[in-house]
Amino acid sequence: MTDENIEGKRNKLKAENAEGHFPEDPGFNPKPAFRFQPSNTETQTENMEVHKHPHHVTHRKKWGEYLLEFLMLFLAVFLGFIAENFREHYIEHKREKQFARQLLNDLRKDSVFFSERQKAFDSIFAKEKMIRQLLAHGDISDKNLIEGFTQVFRNFDVNLTNTTFSQMKTSGSLRYIVNTNLTAELQKYYDVMCQEVLEECMVSREYLKDYMLPFYLKHVKAQDIDLINGMFIKSSPAILNRTPESDQELLNITEMYRVVNLGISEQTNKPAAKQANTLIGMIKKEYHLE
Repeated sequence: MTDENIEGKRNKLKAENAEGHFPEDPGFNPKPAFRFQPSNTETQTENMEVHKHPHHVTHRKKWGEYLLEFLMLFLAVFLGFIAENFREHYIEHKREKQFARQLLNDLRKDSVFFSERQKAFDSIFAKEKMIRQLLAHGDISDKNLIEGFTQVFRNFDVNLTNTTFSQMKTSGSLRYIVNTNLTAELQKYYDVMCQEVLEECMVSREYLKDYMLPFYLKHVKAQDIDLINGMFIKSSPAILNRTPESDQELLNITEMYRVVNLGISEQTNKPAAKQANTLIGMIKKEYHLE
């Protein structure tokens, strides 16, 4: 069979196959060609209307939705800021009151100190106990003269409590005190008045060291008296090298020491004590403390 016959037969078979006719060759029994039929479900899917979910990536929001989200975000941030501000205010007020209590305790200690110091000055430097009055009575024994000297031969240290204020000042906690007038009065008391009290105390101490102590070392027997307890060891103590000039020297020294200390009391101690009591009243009123 030639190539042309073979090609012609192929074309004839193709044509009959396309028309659904097959040759009556008993040895040739091809299966019917499979044709895809769309299912009912797919057809219905194609006919369904497609609805987009609001949260779908391709969903376009309206301007109202953007405005609502912005307002909700703004409200959340604003409320968070208010809550944080309230919390900080509460903590600062709590700390402020705690510092106020501590300041009140310190000022009360200072008030007691100034009160006791003034009582000591009034007792020690009482005129009737001073050597001036003793010498005015004429002849005075060594024992009475030494007793008058040791009465004023004392060192007056200052014991003020500024622990809380120093802590607040160093740490910047003075800002917790909202009342600016109270802050100013505290600074006036601690930074100015208490410093003046300390400086004047040094003046008194230097006078004691420069004048009172040398007289004691030169004219008093240490074995005759107990300075710490203010007692006589011997019943008849004696003044060494006593002369009218030494009596006058002792009078001058003790009188000047009295003037120095009473001047300190009037110029620094009493004003500081008054300021401490004023601050106690201000703090109790400001923070409702007792």
